[in-house]
Amino acid sequence: MSLSPGSHLGPYEILAALGAGGMGEVYRAKDMKLGRDVALKVLPQEFFEDRGRVERFEREAKLLAALNHPNVATIHAFEEVSGRHLLVMELVEGTTLRDKLDAGPLPQRKAVDYAVQIARGLSAAHEKGIVHRDLKPENLFVTKDGHLKILDFGLAKRAQAAPAPDVTSAPTKSQHTEPGTVFGTVAYMSPEQVRGLPLDHRSDIFSFGVVLYEMLSGRRAFKRDTSAETMTAILREEPPDLSGSGKNIPPALDRIVGHCLEKSPERRFGSAHDVAFALEEAVAAATSGQRAAAFGEGRHVFIKVVAGAVALLAVAGAFLFLRQRRGGPAAGPKRVAVLPFENLGAPEDDYFADGIADEVRGKLTSLPGLEVIARASSTPYKKTSKTPAQIARELEARYLLTGTVRWQKGAGNTNRVAVRPELVEVTGSAAPASRWQQPFDAELTDVFRVQSEIAGRVATALGVALGTGEERRLSEKPTQNLTAYDAFLRGEEASKSLGFSDPASLRRSLGFYEQAVALDPAFVQAWAQVSRTCSALHYLSTPSPALTERARQAAEKALALAPDRPEGHLALGDFQIHVARDRESALKHYARGRSLAPGNADLLTAAAVVEERLGRWEAAVGHFRQAERLDPRAALTLRRLGEAFLFLRRYPEARETLDRGLAFAPANLDLIEQSAMLSLAEGDLSGARAVLRSSSKTVEPTALVAYMANYWDLVWVLDEGQRDLLVRLTPSAFDDDKGAWGLCLAQAYALKNDAANVRSYAEEARSAFEKQSRANPEDAQRHFLHGLALAYLGRKDEAIRAGERGAMIAPLAKDAYDGPYLQHQLVRIYILVGEPEKALDRLEPLLRVPYFLSPGWLKIDPNFDPLRKNPRFKKLEAGAP
Repeated sequence: MSLSPGSHLGPYEILAALGAGGMGEVYRAKDMKLGRDVALKVLPQEFFEDRGRVERFEREAKLLAALNHPNVATIHAFEEVSGRHLLVMELVEGTTLRDKLDAGPLPQRKAVDYAVQIARGLSAAHEKGIVHRDLKPENLFVTKDGHLKILDFGLAKRAQAAPAPDVTSAPTKSQHTEPGTVFGTVAYMSPEQVRGLPLDHRSDIFSFGVVLYEMLSGRRAFKRDTSAETMTAILREEPPDLSGSGKNIPPALDRIVGHCLEKSPERRFGSAHDVAFALEEAVAAATSGQRAAAFGEGRHVFIKVVAGAVALLAVAGAFLFLRQRRGGPAAGPKRVAVLPFENLGAPEDDYFADGIADEVRGKLTSLPGLEVIARASSTPYKKTSKTPAQIARELEARYLLTGTVRWQKGAGNTNRVAVRPELVEVTGSAAPASRWQQPFDAELTDVFRVQSEIAGRVATALGVALGTGEERRLSEKPTQNLTAYDAFLRGEEASKSLGFSDPASLRRSLGFYEQAVALDPAFVQAWAQVSRTCSALHYLSTPSPALTERARQAAEKALALAPDRPEGHLALGDFQIHVARDRESALKHYARGRSLAPGNADLLTAAAVVEERLGRWEAAVGHFRQAERLDPRAALTLRRLGEAFLFLRRYPEARETLDRGLAFAPANLDLIEQSAMLSLAEGDLSGARAVLRSSSKTVEPTALVAYMANYWDLVWVLDEGQRDLLVRLTPSAFDDDKGAWGLCLAQAYALKNDAANVRSYAEEARSAFEKQSRANPEDAQRHFLHGLALAYLGRKDEAIRAGERGAMIAPLAKDAYDGPYLQHQLVRIYILVGEPEKALDRLEPLLRVPYFLSPGWLKIDPNFDPLRKNPRFKKLEAGAP
């Protein structure tokens, strides 16, 4: 029943009808209590026939009310008045985006501005775990001053894998549409919405793409005569290219829209935050005078339209990673794998041939129009017996660059290098076709010119147009000093990947990098690697003020030498996240690096790590997926993605990802441990031990035992024979860290009920961690580990004091990745000193946030044995909320 002006619903006086739809009637009303005008949505009575639905809607309204963002219309309250259910909302003066579109085409500049605002609002909602599900121009309101607000989250539901709320909040189960149930507006639905499948934030990204398409072209992406035909088009067809619409739309914008409109959610943008950032970068470039696009018509047209298309292309590349959208070669970038060049010289010169391939790969990565497979996924094909067709299929690459290198060493200046590169194209079942090959024979001093020429000739063969900027980047020399370059390459060979937890390899590589910068103080790449290695050592081994300072100085040096190259930003980002623990600063540096090198997988994975720490787990998964696209065989990327799924308790996805990683790298300790932890999370101790047994064929037993004992504290997972081996190890197996060594052995002896040895080794750990805590007073982990050693010694008050000191430095809410682990250590301290209720106070929140603990884990972990009979613990074991 419609309400007339002047009527009342409780404290609300109806002033005028504003509209009606499937989700109810909307009125302008006066809130007589607060003296303000509001928008009052009177919801359909049939929508609330059962009380359970009312309660669910009320919970979701509270979530929306907590969402305070300038691009989302504020929800003031959800009330029941006189038997009517009301949603009280912010009153927004203006008109809908639909009205604006019906009035005529939007200027491109205005369309991009609106798109940025929509993406910002969606990003804020998605971070709260809220999915709109009915994004369309009718639900987008433009105020009189041009501000855009997203309205009508009436169809919104909690996303399945949303970032966790504050740990003090009670957990809520995911609220999904039942399979087969379809809500929303057909023309703006995602394919999964059409099919009635469960939805997450990526469904909104598809709908956003449909809206952006319409704003830019003036026509709907999937407009058909009937709803059934529209649904079929959404599921099976692609909208016409925007670049061919006659609207002078830059191809980059067409790619952005296309990336949003991928049929598979996994291939879309990882988050609305990524969409917003891409568009914001374009706007920032325009306002700062960096040759950005000017969108508009008539007297608002800017002079720099062509330059803006170039800027947008670069920005779009940073987030699209130049994905293919429509299947044909012209629909996306050319995907290239630079395989390891074969060394025809002495075996000890392998590193030099690898370095040439790496440098060519790096140069090609900087070019728009190419999608270059990263180093970690290319190097496994060194000396492979696989055919080009097999390699191309495994890497999903159409083009392979291969080559041979011979370093001919002679006396004086007779050193020469001969390189024979070849670019081949692999299509379907046809034999590989050579697209370009050319021998290079030059003095060693000209090796950098040879690398540049190879990259340039490959780009030309692939039809990539090189502007002045691209030609300059290709011609850049990493150093003027060949001896420094040789040391740098040896460092790269020693490190292989800075992400692996191997302090010994990191120290070997650091020596070579330090030698390189000593020989050439202007060697940017070497300075960046000095910093990244020091930051990794600070995080993975015993930190020290000297290591901290070296990491900072080297990063700042790299950035000062080359502020427009990505290496310094990557290094400074690593320093900020691993040493300074400044997540926002790290994210800014990684974003800047990505804008300079869109195809850099290291920057993508680094950004994903920060997203995890900020609690933006879905954004992190999206970034890991994008990195996987560029680096499909990288053990590090797959380990991090698998770990993210483990923390999110998405176990089937975790298993599939980790199994793929182990297929590529069966000896990788990170992957082995994560795979075992996944079994533990599923409550399967025998399965975890089976993983460790199966790895004995590829991993040295002492390395496996020390790693499992030290990282994530999994001494209890080792079988009896492995624990016997563990107690025979010396500190050298633990990077000479007596604290880690003593604590691991104390735990092993605790499982053997050997009190004397527990005290002996706990004292070793206490002494070492006390010194480390004193040297690093703001390192929370040192305090927790010191407290744990004290707890094994029975020094209750001191143990609690040390643990709580660590908790003050790093509370759970401060870091969504390290925070749960550190709080877990405080739980262990409380258990050991006989404070079960305090232990449970700290344990319960860990089951409500992304972390590896699960009800299954609790049932098999002997560290929790003292809590087994506690009713609170029994509820956690049972999986009760």
